[in-house]
Amino acid sequence: MTSRPRFHPDDGRPRYVGPAIVVFPDGREAPVTVSLVLRYDLSRTDNRESDRNSTWAGSITLADESSDVDLFDAAPGILRMPDGRESEFMATSGPRESGCSGLGPAPFVDPRASA
Repeated sequence: MTSRPRFHPDDGRPRYVGPAIVVFPDGREAPVTVSLVLRYDLSRTDNRESDRNSTWAGSITLADESSDVDLFDAAPGILRMPDGRESEFMATSGPRESGCSGLGPAPFVDPRASA
């Protein structure tokens, strides 16, 4: 049996896979599991300053399959990490699983790392 290449190559980009909370515009909250990646390269010096604040993306899956929320209603929403850091995002599909695109600093990256 041949081994498949890893889904996420070890490209050195900061990633987060784990629990989070989606906060909807109306204040409702839903526990989710996320898989996120910072899309700009921390080792390059020619990244645009706007890249440092806005180029993260990934996927969101509702933790409670019986929940009556629709992730697409998070337009925009807030993604809250377990340590309390938050950032705005747009859900790109839904209802139970969604892609997402960040609208601010990546909440899973130490802000000092992008200096």
